[in-house]
Amino acid sequence: MIYQEIGKDALYKSNTFLLADDMGLGKTIQAISALKERVLQQGVLRALIVVPNSLKTNWAKEFSVWFPEVSVEILNGNKEERLFYLKNSKSVIIATYEQVRTTFAANESVPPFNIVVFDEAQRLKNRSSSTFHAAGLIAGETYWMLSGTPLENSEEDIVNLFSILRPDTIHKGFNHLEIREGISPYFLRRKKDECLEELPELVEEDIYIDMTNNQKKEYENLLNEKYEWYKSGNLLAFITELKKICNFPDKVTDSAKLKNLNNILKNKVESKDKVIIFSQYVDTLKKIQSALPFEFLLYDGSLSSDQKDNLVNQFQNEKDKNFLLMSLKSGGVGLNLQAASTVILFDRWWNPASEQQAIARAHRLGNKNSVHAIKYVVSGSIEEKIIDILHNKEYIFNNVIENKEQLTSRKNLLEQLVGLEVEDKDNIIKEGDKHD
Repeated sequence: MIYQEIGKDALYKSNTFLLADDMGLGKTIQAISALKERVLQQGVLRALIVVPNSLKTNWAKEFSVWFPEVSVEILNGNKEERLFYLKNSKSVIIATYEQVRTTFAANESVPPFNIVVFDEAQRLKNRSSSTFHAAGLIAGETYWMLSGTPLENSEEDIVNLFSILRPDTIHKGFNHLEIREGISPYFLRRKKDECLEELPELVEEDIYIDMTNNQKKEYENLLNEKYEWYKSGNLLAFITELKKICNFPDKVTDSAKLKNLNNILKNKVESKDKVIIFSQYVDTLKKIQSALPFEFLLYDGSLSSDQKDNLVNQFQNEKDKNFLLMSLKSGGVGLNLQAASTVILFDRWWNPASEQQAIARAHRLGNKNSVHAIKYVVSGSIEEKIIDILHNKEYIFNNVIENKEQLTSRKNLLEQLVGLEVEDKDNIIKEGDKHD
């Protein structure tokens, strides 16, 4: 495909580059192809690929398809063993962000790599994190970053990424135009609708649901306590509890969302379609699993890498494994789940990028089906108000990355949510993003 050739060439020709193609456009393949071209031209290879833990096996598989001639090793062992391999490897090492955080330190001398690749590089957006610090200690001749969501919350995200990728290119305090102009020579982003005529149709639908009587009673009782929660400094916990009641009241089976989901899945059993159900709460997924009379696969952070790989394989390839419950944190990024024709977002998140990442697990290159993305919204609840926050964050992303000028009203976000006059509300909302 022409767009993938362009992306590969952009990486190959640059020693510092951020490939920010939309999710599902094959950034991994483009990076491996560019790396292969470097090896064929230069002959010497010492590469470090840094990935989320859930993607290390996927990267190894992609190397076996697109660059089978190269030796690839997934980093394992204790810190001493990891340092030995990092210091002595002459080929490709795949390491996780957690391994990088616990292995690289200022007093450790690891020889430079020819190429360092950071996949899902938005993991490095927090300048105060130990992962950010450790990533800055990795010596390399060439640095490539891959991310479909390089800006999730504010302009500072992209500034922090470039402080590792290419220091002094942009700085905190730059306006939208200065950021776009500063990163332009080292940045490429293409959207799905620009590149893939053969990509399946995506139909996104917000389904508004009225609470059951039990849910409404519990919700209103809790809402009446908002001032007490705020005075005790637990406003974010209060918001979380409201969101959980939108999923389930105390009597689990009296959930409006659950009843709607049950009807949808009954139809999917008959059509044999594959469905992914996302929630940010593992407890919510387990309640769905126990309350509904279907066979579910449950994918969450408690599973080992091998167990996760096995679940993905079952869902993708076995005809009777059609319903996958998946937590946002462990499964919302990077996985290829093209067998699915339906994605259901059981609850809403603060960040529009999180929702799009979840949907992109199915709506990606290789899927032969149209994809139906269902987003539940409980009417008259905090979920409706969260949508306003999503629109605000889309505004920031579009202005810095997509270069789309649009008007929006920047309302007081917490006032929209719970009707409180609170100082420094933007900081409170930003704190809430850390829990997504």
